[in-house]
Amino acid sequence: MAVLGAGAWGTAIAIALARGGHAVRLHARRADHVEKMRRDRVNADRLPGHPFPQSLAVSDTMLATVAGAEVVFLAGPSKAVEEQARAAHPHVSADVPFVVCAKGLAEDGDFLCERISRIRGGAPVLMLSGPSFAEEVAEGLQTIVTVAGPTDAAEAVCSRLSSETFVLSPCNDIRGVQVAGVFKNVAAILCGASDGLDAGANSRAALMSEAIREAAAFASAVDGDPATLLGPAGFGDFALTCTDPQSRNYSMGYRLAAGEEEGDETHEGAANVEALAARAGELGVDVPLVEAAADLVAGRASPRAAVGAAFRQRFDRSRQLGKAA
Repeated sequence: MAVLGAGAWGTAIAIALARGGHAVRLHARRADHVEKMRRDRVNADRLPGHPFPQSLAVSDTMLATVAGAEVVFLAGPSKAVEEQARAAHPHVSADVPFVVCAKGLAEDGDFLCERISRIRGGAPVLMLSGPSFAEEVAEGLQTIVTVAGPTDAAEAVCSRLSSETFVLSPCNDIRGVQVAGVFKNVAAILCGASDGLDAGANSRAALMSEAIREAAAFASAVDGDPATLLGPAGFGDFALTCTDPQSRNYSMGYRLAAGEEEGDETHEGAANVEALAARAGELGVDVPLVEAAADLVAGRASPRAAVGAAFRQRFDRSRQLGKAA
């Protein structure tokens, strides 16, 4: 198995697969980072405190990482996975699945799996998503995630790689799973802002439910199945990411509400929110929460104004229904 991307999430996936009995090669771009991980048998820079299983090797050479791999996991941030796929593609046979592990969109709003499919031609491309903090996966705490894509390929990967603590559940709705992953990041930013304002548990729950409603409408518009939002990649990931400070998007929203400056961490929600709003506009899907999150991240709206967007929309609709009656 090959895992491209030695950030916290890629490292956690590699550890989980190796713990499950598989030979795993983890790719990092910097030679000094690889040398340090080889020496210390831990990714102290990105996931400290989680030693590598014996069957986990690291490399900064793409050919050495992916040659002979049964499955290639693209575990960089959304802006990097296309580059990873292009680098790996010439060295991998046509029947090897590529699994996208980033929950985001391309810069122009395109779905990542569609981008990777164009690189891979007819080879299977899958999407891994669901409630999965890297620290807990690396620690071996029980986790269920979704692997979405063509039925045969998704089932084969899940059957081959699932373990008792890292369970992979197959799904054939790759569009719906991608939509869920993008929307839960947006929801997490607003939920973090709501909690940072001490707006209460009711506010947070309302924002989550409104975001799921918007995601369902968006999924329908792109031929996804809204029912996918009831599974691990939907409700499961919303429940995790929108309520816990381990979520970088939630923490970002919380810090914005507190007036704190942001660091240099990757926040997929912030990176994708403008593209998501633009794509929704093209599709004619009403997404006030996405627009509110875009305004918040860009500094066009205060945290309080952004959090209030969902309630204003519902209030306005309720009044209009009353007038119509």
